[in-house]
Amino acid sequence: MKKGAIHSKITTSFILIMIVMLSCQTPNKISNQNLSYSYRKSEHILHPQFTIQHIGPQTSLIHFSVSTSELLYVKSGESKDFTAKVALTYRLLTSYDAKQAVDTGTVIVIDKEFSEKPSLLAAKTEFKAVYPNNYILEVVVQDLNRNISSKSIMSVFKSSFGTAQNFLLTDTLYQQPLFRNTIKKDEVVQLQYTGGITQKKLFVRYYNRQFPLPAPAFSTYNPKPFDYHPDSTFVVHLDSVMKTRIHLEKMGFYHFQIDTALKDGFSVYRFSEEFPYLTSPEQLVPVLRFITTRQEFEDLMAQKNKKKAVDDFWLKNGGNTERAKSILKTYYSRAQDANLYFTSYCEGWKTDRGLIYTIFGQPNTLYKQENTETWVYGEDASYKSLSFVFIKVINPFSENDYQLNRSDMFKDEWYKGVDAWRQGRAYNEH
Repeated sequence: MKKGAIHSKITTSFILIMIVMLSCQTPNKISNQNLSYSYRKSEHILHPQFTIQHIGPQTSLIHFSVSTSELLYVKSGESKDFTAKVALTYRLLTSYDAKQAVDTGTVIVIDKEFSEKPSLLAAKTEFKAVYPNNYILEVVVQDLNRNISSKSIMSVFKSSFGTAQNFLLTDTLYQQPLFRNTIKKDEVVQLQYTGGITQKKLFVRYYNRQFPLPAPAFSTYNPKPFDYHPDSTFVVHLDSVMKTRIHLEKMGFYHFQIDTALKDGFSVYRFSEEFPYLTSPEQLVPVLRFITTRQEFEDLMAQKNKKKAVDDFWLKNGGNTERAKSILKTYYSRAQDANLYFTSYCEGWKTDRGLIYTIFGQPNTLYKQENTETWVYGEDASYKSLSFVFIKVINPFSENDYQLNRSDMFKDEWYKGVDAWRQGRAYNEH
């Protein structure tokens, strides 16, 4: 089965050839697989990025990119050119429990004229996703020269023509997907609607809210219902190809809708200019709330010199400068990774999964279903292991919002984890 594919590169080099073929894979239910690699960035050599775009009632696109600095470029035969070969293989399933794929395929991209300057190798290919259904997409990206690969699991939401995957956010220079929906104050980007409704305008709801930090894993926690009344609203107009340029100065998040009768839409977030990184002392202090008492935290927040407050905290708990630097780096690296993995309408470290990830680290085992994630620390199925279950929250602003099933049974393990950090040890460091 042949399908169209379009490939591009955000540098002066170019794609040499394109091949698309049907792949054959052994059926394997994703629900039975350990997906903990999804949250183990440091263990991968390849770090491809993806975004899904619906372009018709039966057709969708998967956009992907990979840094050329992560690929191996070699000479082939008598050619003087150095080339890289990348294969993207996908498997589209109706659910995490499905064994048989409803669509499969492989795209092979050959790139030449490698430059020492890091750049992105970008491509896209079609797959068959029929409205109004949701799917699970398993994608493997492989560097064929080095024989290394990276697997990713993504959800495909095609229940209506107003869901977020009917929109595509791109840069204005190369017209390439941003692979993120967070933008900076001075950034001008382009938003396109491809869901099929021909209305030439988008309705925008703007929210600027302060959300409380998540409670400990053992606490009784009843978050307040979200107030959907926006702080302000406005309209943006689309051109003949359903595109518009946007520039969002205010902090908060913006919800773009093609139909206000639905809650569906595409959200764009404006966090700090450094996001997803935590760099300033003012950003570092709040993350300490997870491992401090209320009084300690209030004292830290009250200090004028936040950098000294952070340094003194870790030096006191680390015992010496070298150990303090090591423990500080690990703690904030986890919080930054949480921003990459778990950000929804608030920064990832402020979410329930961000809380557990920061304190306990990467789970040893991770199982996914349509609406749940189960994280296991320790040996799977062992009575000594620690398991956290996260339930997906129906949230029109994000498909990445999960709430922890809290329990009093977690109290001992929680304090054990907090005490480890306060004694200068990274809890559950792999």
